[in-house]
Amino acid sequence: ARLAFVTTNSINQGEQVSLLWSHIFNEEIEIQFAHLSFKWTNNAKSNAGVTVSIVGLSNKSNKSKFLYQDGLEKEVKNINAYLVNGNNILVQKATKPISNFSLMSFGSMPNDGGHLILSLDEYNDIISNYPEVEKYIKLFQGAQDFIKNITRYCIWLDGKNVEEAMKINFIQERVNLVKAYRESSKREATKKLAEKAYQFGENRHKNTASIIIPATTSERRKYIPIGFYEAKENIIISNSSQAIYDADYWIFGVITSNMHMTWMRTVAGRLEERYRYSSALVYNTFPFPKITNTQKENIEELVHLILDERDRNFPKTMAELYDPNKMPTGLKQAHHNLDIYIEKCYRDKSFQNDEERLEYLFRLYEKMIKESK
Repeated sequence: ARLAFVTTNSINQGEQVSLLWSHIFNEEIEIQFAHLSFKWTNNAKSNAGVTVSIVGLSNKSNKSKFLYQDGLEKEVKNINAYLVNGNNILVQKATKPISNFSLMSFGSMPNDGGHLILSLDEYNDIISNYPEVEKYIKLFQGAQDFIKNITRYCIWLDGKNVEEAMKINFIQERVNLVKAYRESSKREATKKLAEKAYQFGENRHKNTASIIIPATTSERRKYIPIGFYEAKENIIISNSSQAIYDADYWIFGVITSNMHMTWMRTVAGRLEERYRYSSALVYNTFPFPKITNTQKENIEELVHLILDERDRNFPKTMAELYDPNKMPTGLKQAHHNLDIYIEKCYRDKSFQNDEERLEYLFRLYEKMIKESK
């Protein structure tokens, strides 16, 4: 038997892949041909504009398989669940990186009903009336704050300074509001947090160099806008973003590269069409070879050129800088230079396209997983 589906491309991306395709492959069924993702358009008034793939299935055989894209046909040995020429490897969630990277986690979650968070106007008003409050306030950045250059702050207390801070009426009022909010929750875990209403519900912050990665980002961008904070900035990253603490510039370089973005676009989940970046499925599973200290230093130099280009284009927001139609030439070139160097970390021969990159990455992923076991 042979059959084919026109399907939303979500069945070949993210967590659904391992949930669905393991059962299909176990039935001795294979992908005989596939047309890679494209926008489905029609003449209807309300055109949905869904992104679809066409996947053809058949009983397992030694016959040639075919991939189709942009009007071209490519004969391949096997088509895996990600519609890539390669073995039937399924990327599984991982609790820690398979490559030599620092750990990634969510940022800190307030769970406060909004009472520990301050807008720029609120901050200015409070500091003018309660100047003594300033030492208990830090910059607070979530995904949208970072991408759209929105300034927000948060009240940040710990066990050491809470007694002193609670003598200030404004802070006491805000903490009491947080306590009332948590006590009114139906979740027992949230009610328990009311005992320490002066703290964020989940505190993962470290006063170290940090990387911020928005958890959700537009599918239009070639690169996810990723940020690097020096330890002295001491910015609180919110749980709407992923965070890497004790961060190195070279890791920033690797995960902002086209190699990593190509992997992310293939294995990440989606929210509508937007990419959902997760540590377990994207960062922890990303295969990257061991490199020398000299290579790390070279990556760091290229990273600084990217950061310099961002500064040069201030006050443009990350959304503007990484809009594919508006990306400044200097920034585009800086990313291109980094992309070339990162690819050289894998092999000397240049990759011709993303299909080649994915074939190589899946082979390396399979090798690293076998070695780790």
